Amino acid sequence: ADVFDLIVEFAGYGFPKAHSAAYAYITYQTAYLKANHRPEYLAALLTIEAGNHDKLSRYIAHVRESGLDVLPPDVNESAQDFGVVGTAIRFGFAGIKNVGDGAVASILSARDEEGRYTSLFDFTRRVDARKVNRRVLEALVKCGAFDTLHDNRARVWASIDMAVERAASEQRDRAVGQESLFGGLPDAEWSDDPKLLELPAWPDRERLANEKELLGFYVSGHPLGEVAAELARYTDCTATTTEGRYGRDVRVGGLLTGLRETRTKRGKRMGFGTLEDLEGGFDLVIFSDPYNLYFDLLRAAESGGEFGEGPIPILVSGKLEESDPPKILVSEVMRLAEGEERLTVNLRLRVMASEAGCDRMEALRSVLESYPGDCEVFVHITIPGESETIVSVGGLRGVDSSEELKRDVDALFGRPVAERGL
Repeated sequence: ADVFDLIVEFAGYGFPKAHSAAYAYITYQTAYLKANHRPEYLAALLTIEAGNHDKLSRYIAHVRESGLDVLPPDVNESAQDFGVVGTAIRFGFAGIKNVGDGAVASILSARDEEGRYTSLFDFTRRVDARKVNRRVLEALVKCGAFDTLHDNRARVWASIDMAVERAASEQRDRAVGQESLFGGLPDAEWSDDPKLLELPAWPDRERLANEKELLGFYVSGHPLGEVAAELARYTDCTATTTEGRYGRDVRVGGLLTGLRETRTKRGKRMGFGTLEDLEGGFDLVIFSDPYNLYFDLLRAAESGGEFGEGPIPILVSGKLEESDPPKILVSEVMRLAEGEERLTVNLRLRVMASEAGCDRMEALRSVLESYPGDCEVFVHITIPGESETIVSVGGLRGVDSSEELKRDVDALFGRPVAERGL
């Protein structure tokens, strides 16, 4: 009993203090490394999470936010782990799906012994086909590891069978001790690589989808790249700017990369999803009412639309909750393409004083009245080099700021004058 009492007393201070001291020491070490050797530290962090693509994609977003580039895998440059190249980080083979340790060892061993690879055919000829099989080759091609040797992934993909068969034939000849027809010049018949099969390059959508599948992130671009400016305009939060926003309503935008339906205890439908923006992702919780209201749009956004037109960027509004990744309790969903029209709070018409005659302004009122809605209208009347007068259209309760209204107003003045304000 006396011994136990001593243990209980010690547990009140010794165990926590010992652990806090050890954790503080490790925290200081890692903080020092991140501050003074950031590329090496982040490369080590990526290596640790190489097998977890969900975490890996978030860490890569953090690396890019830190101002460092992440270079794609390369059969001549990559090592097993992530490595530092100048101020950039080279993707390691260990982070590629379907490329096991045995395959990596064979690739690195052949490269160390005989130097850099010169082509797909040179690669398949030198590696161990039992370890670097077709599945591994497909993964390497799809993620861009041959890009510095061949700039068209579709041609490399189509030529895999030819390269594998050619390498297998040569290896069989070597195994039985056959010499080439040119006696005394082993490998002469293999000295010239055949040409890759002719095919057009993969569409951007397919190329990026393959990168995402194998690496967990996009290397050569992003499906949202073309609408980045629109996303920035209509959203007030991204995956990396959630600090201080928890518990508040936010609007985010991106691609719906996953949607799962379930039933509540009362038997109602609800959904869980994943929204991916340019910097990371959000978990979505969509309760019954918004799920039923936006069901068709959610399904279309996930599947690429009724006609398979590809990813459909959407805007999602809701309450932000703290989690990893951040979670949004969804209240509203809309297509990004609808953002300008639905989020517009005013319509500004910029006209010259010389264009603001009585007849034209009466015609303008008539056009505006034919599109009733909730959007306020302001007319900016400018005298070049002198003044600008802003007036509200009296007696007009509001307009629907549709594309049709913009078109009719612009047509009235013979040039673009209508601007939407958020």
